[in-house]
Amino acid sequence: MENIIIVVLVILLGAFIYWAYLPDYKRNPKEFWRTIIGMPIGMLFGGIGFRGLNEKIRKWAVGEKEKSKKR
Repeated sequence: MENIIIVVLVILLGAFIYWAYLPDYKRNPKEFWRTIIGMPIGMLFGGIGFRGLNEKIRKWAVGEKEKSKKR
């Protein structure tokens, strides 16, 4: 009985991940793995209070470059 529940949960998780990340993959396949890895880690760090680290990981995941302050 437990095996059936685990299989159903894995199928639901796989379907959710496919549905949630498919538009991002279509938009930019090269940066897809950054999103898969970076966003959950950033959310975790943001949730436990590391806002600065969350911001750096978010910028890395979406591919933003840091602006240099030249005058």
